[in-house]
Amino acid sequence: MNKIGMLFLLIMASSCVDKSNSEVQKALVQAQQSQSKIDLLELDTIKLDMERSKLFWKGTKMRGAGSHEGEVKITQGFMLKDKNGFSGGKFEIDMKSISITDIPKTDPIPIKNLTEHLMHSDFFDVDNFPTSEFEINEIKIHLSENLEVSGNLTIRAITKNITFSAIQRGNTISAQFLIDRFDWIIAYEGSWADRTLVDRDIEFRIALVLDKAKLE
Repeated sequence: MNKIGMLFLLIMASSCVDKSNSEVQKALVQAQQSQSKIDLLELDTIKLDMERSKLFWKGTKMRGAGSHEGEVKITQGFMLKDKNGFSGGKFEIDMKSISITDIPKTDPIPIKNLTEHLMHSDFFDVDNFPTSEFEINEIKIHLSENLEVSGNLTIRAITKNITFSAIQRGNTISAQFLIDRFDWIIAYEGSWADRTLVDRDIEFRIALVLDKAKLE
C-alpha cells in the first residue's frame, strides 16, 4: 500500500474512535478582559490551602486513540469574597512541576521522555515560561452550588479570557473543562500530521480548596 493510502486509512480509523473527553465542557475563549471594578475594601481575601488544592491535566492523541494525564502544582493563590459570595481571585502554576500520573513509576524512561517532551519549546516551553496563572475577573452564582467563572488564563505569556461552569461545595471550588491548546501556541509547528492527528483539546480538572477557618 502506498503512503497516501496508508495515511487515508489512519485518518479513517482515528475518526471512528470516540473522544474520551467529549462530555467535558469546553471553556468559552475570548480576548483578554480587564479586571472587574471591585471595591477591595469590601472584600475578604481567603488564601488557598496549597496542600489540598490540585490541578490535573489530560491530553489525547490520535483523535482519541490514546491519552496521557498528570498533575501540575499550584504554588500560591487566593479567592476574594464579598457579602454575596466569591467574586474573584488568582492563582499561579509552576510549569516546571509537570508530572505524569498514568505511567507506572516502574517505567522511569517513558516518564522522563514524556515529561521532557511536555517541557520542550513545542509545548509549554518551561525554560522561557516557568509559570502560568489564572486571574478570576467575575463569578456568577446561578444556584447555591453552581458557579460561572470567568477570568484571564496566561500560558506561555499569552493571555486569553475563558469562561466555564464550576461547583462549590463547602470550602472547595471544582471544575472540569477543555481548552484548545492552539489558542496558547501549545503545538507543533511541523507536519500536517503533527498539527492534525494530535487532539487540540487539553482537559483540566481543578480543585481550589480554601482555608476553612477564614470561611467561618
